[in-house]
Amino acid sequence: MNDFIKLSKIEINNIKNVKNGVIELKNNITGIYGQNGSGKTALIDAMNILKAYLCKKNLEYFYDFINVDSNECQLNFTFESSILEKKYKIFLEITLKKLIKSNDDGNSVKTVIVDKEIIKYSDITLSKSTSKKILIGTTSNDLLKNNDNFKKLISEFYLELRVAKKFCEESSTSFLFSKELIDVLSKCKTSYSEVVDIIIQLKKFAFADLIIITNENTGVINLNTVFPLNVKTNKSFGSFIITDQNIVIDENLCKELHRVINQINIVVQSVIPNMTLELFEKTKEFVENNKINVIFQLISVRDGKKIPFKNESEGIKKIVSILSALIAAYHYKKVCLVVDELDSGIFEYLLGELLAVLSENIKGQLIFTSHNLRILEKLDKDSLFFTTVNPQNRYIRLKNIKPTNNLRDVYIREITMQEQKEILYEETNNGDIEFAFYEAGINSNKIML
Repeated sequence: MNDFIKLSKIEINNIKNVKNGVIELKNNITGIYGQNGSGKTALIDAMNILKAYLCKKNLEYFYDFINVDSNECQLNFTFESSILEKKYKIFLEITLKKLIKSNDDGNSVKTVIVDKEIIKYSDITLSKSTSKKILIGTTSNDLLKNNDNFKKLISEFYLELRVAKKFCEESSTSFLFSKELIDVLSKCKTSYSEVVDIIIQLKKFAFADLIIITNENTGVINLNTVFPLNVKTNKSFGSFIITDQNIVIDENLCKELHRVINQINIVVQSVIPNMTLELFEKTKEFVENNKINVIFQLISVRDGKKIPFKNESEGIKKIVSILSALIAAYHYKKVCLVVDELDSGIFEYLLGELLAVLSENIKGQLIFTSHNLRILEKLDKDSLFFTTVNPQNRYIRLKNIKPTNNLRDVYIREITMQEQKEILYEETNNGDIEFAFYEAGINSNKIML
């Protein structure tokens, strides 16, 4: 069965400094470029919200992600999908609302509720979409949208559904993707099989195939004490936490980790000549119930010489950290890999070559932010978005680009000449910067005196 979900459009409203931004994913690789603080990471944040929402995780963490001047944010996602051999376009609309409530101690607590969540869909037949219809939804005023379709269900399970929705509101989680709603729908599966199938496939996509690597991962790498190895294979997914101390894991898990390292080594040797990784098993210990733990360290091997992996450079750690996920995205169309600051610590020439190879045959999706301009010379113009200074229209593709144009040169020219409809760079003045440094030095001397 070749079920899959593929993201095709992202619309963001009121996330951080993005009042409105739309990104249509035409190619399997999409890069986002722009000056610091212009909305690149807001896209990564939106994807993080999507994953947490679909996995029914608590959303309170995202309170401060909502624009400071707004009480709510809206996120709209469009997917292309094949479910049980039927093709759909799926439209997911989410509204998150800020709330301040009192806890049991009488203290004020910031929280977030899902104020509106609606799934719409259209059937795809012979590459043409039917008109958009509401599959299922819920708002602060409606227990379930599309009332005619759910009238009998609501009358039969009203109390059960109302309690479940209230619980989701209190726990800052999604109602549409709650186990309680799915259980109720499954009791009448003959009537709601299509609804259940689409909800479950979206949950599977978020849980197993949507991989998000944020700057928090990079920060962990820079600490030089722990190392997240992001893993995605046909048998496992998630992040192994590798420390600079002895690592203790279950023997069966260790066997899977060996397979992952072997997979990574195939690519590592072509990217970093004469280097491989190795799991150095120190000892095994019997725990209980026939469970055996393995104590090991991750080491790198260069020209036959073994050194602790913790001593490798930040760039090599970054490459190794994401390589299993990149391999998965290269091979499987189900996988959507999202990486913030992909270029962090990686030699720019190598990064350009990696993306050039990926762009040729990648089956899944790679969405990333970057500052490294060499990538602009390696990717198609439809694979690249640029942030603007306009919060109402944060993401654009460059227009009037000819096949012979060097996109890197065009972008640098645009920053200075500002020929596009939207301004891409909030201009700075060298004289102001120089005077600011001078004035800061004067003030520093006054403080020291």
